[in-house]
Amino acid sequence: SRGDIIVRLKKNRNRDVEAIMDDVRQKVESSLPSLRIEFVQILQDVLGDLEGNPEPVEIKIYGEDPNQLQQSGKTIAEKIKKIPGIVDLYNGVQQGNPEILVELDSARVQLAGLDQEAVSKQVSSALLGDVVTQFRQFDRLIGIRVRFSDAERFNYDVVRQFPLLNEKTGAVTPLGSVASITEVNGQNEVLRENQRQMIAITARISGATLGDVIPQVKKIMDQTALPLGYTYEIGGQYQSQQHSFRQLLLVLFIAVMLVFVLLVFQFREFLAAAVILSAAPVSLIGALLMLWITGTEFNVSSFMGLIMLIGLIVKNGIILIEYTFQLQQSEHLSLQEALVHAGKIRLRPILMTTLATLFGLLPLALGLGAGSELQKPLALAVIGGLSLSMLVTLVFVPVLLLKLERKD
Repeated sequence: SRGDIIVRLKKNRNRDVEAIMDDVRQKVESSLPSLRIEFVQILQDVLGDLEGNPEPVEIKIYGEDPNQLQQSGKTIAEKIKKIPGIVDLYNGVQQGNPEILVELDSARVQLAGLDQEAVSKQVSSALLGDVVTQFRQFDRLIGIRVRFSDAERFNYDVVRQFPLLNEKTGAVTPLGSVASITEVNGQNEVLRENQRQMIAITARISGATLGDVIPQVKKIMDQTALPLGYTYEIGGQYQSQQHSFRQLLLVLFIAVMLVFVLLVFQFREFLAAAVILSAAPVSLIGALLMLWITGTEFNVSSFMGLIMLIGLIVKNGIILIEYTFQLQQSEHLSLQEALVHAGKIRLRPILMTTLATLFGLLPLALGLGAGSELQKPLALAVIGGLSLSMLVTLVFVPVLLLKLERKD
């Protein structure tokens, strides 16, 4: 059995969501150690389900023998549990429900004057029951099943002494004398991926980042000797993130090319377009530096912030260089004089647009509001990049343009 419990936190609280989940997790694990429980924020859970990778850490082990897979899962889970930041660890072994296994001995069944079909039918009727009649409730017929009470059906000793009736002689034989009866767990859950049988070890992360945990997981897996023919794969959000990074790199390249083409059409020359676009990689350093200072991991959200920076940074360069060329044509100034004059005039609009963007992203950067934690890396990346871009646009871009023009 499984279920979900949704908890709404108070607005005026002294601790953040992660601290509260860690506290409740410790109390539940200490009081109910056999209970498998996971703590997750609703929005993160929904996004994980949509991606098909609900768990941050997932190790998939492939093999043919279910028992060997379970043993490998238990061994690896014990090692993974020691990694700082790992919580809600699940070794992938899901036991079936308790069952009573009855194996008939054909020789003893015949010696007692019984046949296996009759024995199976009597045991099934007693333990599982037979529908002997029905009664009508409104427009439905509901069957009435007759069987032993639960106190007897689930009692191992009672089942052993179950009386088997020989209909020909009337003799009664205990079930335990013609069969071996053992208590076992039912069939375990079998998972397959690409027609390969597998077991999935999953865990969540608290007080650490995916970038901190995954290298340690890889190190443990490299040092673990799996049986011959068994392989492993690291999945979960890490696998999804790597796939997203490859796609975002392509998006970033396309964005840079499109912006460069538009700049060439705008200024009708390659030099100005290249100089303005050169400010982007320099400003990206500010974004990465902001992520490092705040201890924020580089993920898909922060990568999207870098893509946004391309357009925001280029916009400031266009404001400055476009006005510089206008001054050269209208007032017949030299490039150096036009750059100095344009810098004085365009300083205010560049500052206003940049600061408006920074203050607009500040609530997300501070983690204010529901769901803001997911967009916090994006906001921090944009804030760090834009903060450096003001200096780059007003100093680096004019100096580089002047140097290249003089060289030409």
